[in-house]
Amino acid sequence: MRTLYADGLAALAHVRERSLPQTCFFCGDSERETVCEPCAATLPRPGREICPRCQLPAANGEVCGRCLKKPPVWTHLVAEWQYEFPITAAITSAKYHHAFPIFRWVAAQRGDWPYDASATLIPVPLAELRLQSRGYNQAQLIANEVAKRFALRVDADAVIRIRETDIQQRLNWVERRRNVRHAFAATRSFAGESVVLVDDVLTTGSTLNELARAVYDAGASCVDAYVLARVQPIRRRDRVVKFGHAIT
Repeated sequence: MRTLYADGLAALAHVRERSLPQTCFFCGDSERETVCEPCAATLPRPGREICPRCQLPAANGEVCGRCLKKPPVWTHLVAEWQYEFPITAAITSAKYHHAFPIFRWVAAQRGDWPYDASATLIPVPLAELRLQSRGYNQAQLIANEVAKRFALRVDADAVIRIRETDIQQRLNWVERRRNVRHAFAATRSFAGESVVLVDDVLTTGSTLNELARAVYDAGASCVDAYVLARVQPIRRRDRVVKFGHAIT
């Protein structure tokens, strides 16, 4: 039922997009695409030398010291952008104000699929109360667009939240980890499957870590992750000012 409802919303957005004059989301100029080429060229992409596990700067593009010391549960991560203006505005509009063509445009811009062609896409489950309030799960809409682009399978019901959690944006980095601990459970076996977790924004990685753990516990052979944007971590001295000590 949730999948049908989300697909219906996406279909309505598609009709609206085709029937009304199209303008670039960022600059407002008349444009056949959701984002014009000049604006697309200025969006904050990750650097060339980034860690393949966390998408943060790393020497020679190798696994960084952070991930060597404390590896994420997933194996590889792809983030299309850094979470900075104006990407923040685009994702917020898509997430809260039905600007779904942004998701379709993102999928269309990716020239290749960086993971297993037979991978199953698992969107991060939205808490039940927030799903009822919003009416759709933005992670599922992103996964649906990526799946259409690369002929992949989406299984939005394979992992569920087994308890309600606080909104992550309200919490510091330690509280985020505690908030989502043991929050997910698989509803089926993933024995031998390659899985790619899908979300809109990665901040600390706590949610994706817990989701990856649940999928591995269900037998997955490999778990990777795909997000629209990666938040750059707060510097150590800024963490001290904000939280009173250097939360990691």
